[in-house]
Amino acid sequence: MTIFRASLVAAAALALASAAYGAYPGTYAQLGSLGAIGVTTNNGNTSVSRGASSVVVNGQYGIPTLITTGTQLGLSHDRSLLVLQSMNQKHSSFVVLRTRDLRVTQTISLQGSFAFDALSPNARTLYLIEHRSADLQHYVVRAYDLATHTLRPGRIADKTQKSWVMQGWPTSRVATFDGRWVYTLYTNPGGFPFIHALDTMRGVAHCVGIGWEGDQNRLYHYRLGINGSKLLVMRGDGSVYRTINRTTWAVSLR
Repeated sequence: MTIFRASLVAAAALALASAAYGAYPGTYAQLGSLGAIGVTTNNGNTSVSRGASSVVVNGQYGIPTLITTGTQLGLSHDRSLLVLQSMNQKHSSFVVLRTRDLRVTQTISLQGSFAFDALSPNARTLYLIEHRSADLQHYVVRAYDLATHTLRPGRIADKTQKSWVMQGWPTSRVATFDGRWVYTLYTNPGGFPFIHALDTMRGVAHCVGIGWEGDQNRLYHYRLGINGSKLLVMRGDGSVYRTINRTTWAVSLR
């Protein structure tokens, strides 16, 4: 690929991301397929199909998808449940389906602008991004208890950094093999980029700032990886930009 063509591809990707951010800065609802499950909409309803089986859900829903990477989310760790996200920003709703028979087990309706963030491995807790500003750039992480059907009070925040403000756009995500820890790399306009580390079992989070100079749009080409006790922030060519100790949260160059 020539440099000119690569630049066009990058520019197109960022333009698409910007357009999608107008809907959801965290995840947005995308139609299509997730494995053997297909999701389409028609006449204001959503059709979820798997092989010869299908179900129609009232309202328009889609697969939660990270905008910048196209990473599809919503499946529980054991792949037994799927959470779909509404396409309506002003009144957020979610449906939980059993993947085995497509039975809707729960419908969640929330006032305000919420987006899917993560599921705990035991599929008991649904983590959501709640947008707190008109431009959708400021937000907090909330926990919804799927067993009691309630939105838990308060936010999931880094208690060691109470002044930390969640803002910016997610650019990459990786989870541990057991699904417990979810790491997301965010840009941060006016500040340093950061990693949001979410312990989905304990319901606690850590925010780890990383040094940066220049245009943070370059982060859209960066990716996260896990190597044992280390979280790797990697450039587009695969070289390591920063290494984070997953126990102490110390940041190093290698």
